Amino acid sequence: MKVFQEQCRADDGLALHVYRWVPPKAHAAIVLAHGWSEHAGRYDNLARWFAGQGYEVHALDHRGHGKSEGSRGHVVRWSDYARDLEQVRQSVETEHQYLMGHSMGGMISLLHLLNYPNRFRAVALSGPAADVSYPVPKYKVWLSKALSTWVPTLSLSNDIDASIVCANEEVVQSYANDPYTHGKVTARWFVEYLKTIKRVRHEAPSISTPLAIWHGEGDALVEPWVSERLYDNLSMNHRKRQLVQGALHEILFEKSWQQTADEMRLWLEQF
Repeated sequence: MKVFQEQCRADDGLALHVYRWVPPKAHAAIVLAHGWSEHAGRYDNLARWFAGQGYEVHALDHRGHGKSEGSRGHVVRWSDYARDLEQVRQSVETEHQYLMGHSMGGMISLLHLLNYPNRFRAVALSGPAADVSYPVPKYKVWLSKALSTWVPTLSLSNDIDASIVCANEEVVQSYANDPYTHGKVTARWFVEYLKTIKRVRHEAPSISTPLAIWHGEGDALVEPWVSERLYDNLSMNHRKRQLVQGALHEILFEKSWQQTADEMRLWLEQF
């Protein structure tokens, strides 16, 4: 298996860091979208597992994340994330392609499905951040909109308690000590995120690509009701949603991650 990293230029010139796991004679490819404040390098074990099942895995550090350029946690438009993802997809020569997205990466995946329909054969999402789990006070929304206009790159600390990321203590410690978990968003990022929530809520019924969701039963970052509401709003012929018992937010890092990964594999291989 070839495992390597490279950089490519986004349409606006930003350098994006890309990871590739390529086994010999792969029968399909997976494009992976990671979550907020993390990076694609964290998914090495998952990618190697899928490579062992005959899949290429390709993942980028989203702009403003990991080893990619850009202000930490900043984006001008959320469509930039989807465009970057499409650029990576186009670089994959294997014709049979699937999409996987976790948390923010799940929301980016949904946006990609809207902006670039029918590029993937099927999609598997992990705790997709399709909404905000807690009510956002109106004054915070107003303030964010004002800051987004006047100082869009103003960084807002949004540190989270690492202990609620995963029930696996080793993962918690690794996450807390990872220099690439930045814990930041900007005013523009937040305003654009709220716009994307509204768009996905309105346009989700138009998505036709087969889509499945796995969500940690005890997820306190993106509460399970978020994916339940998303699922209820979908209308494609092939869809499913499953809670992962005993899991928190990062179901692909829990001690049961291989079981979840295999369930995802079986779902994808139907299409």
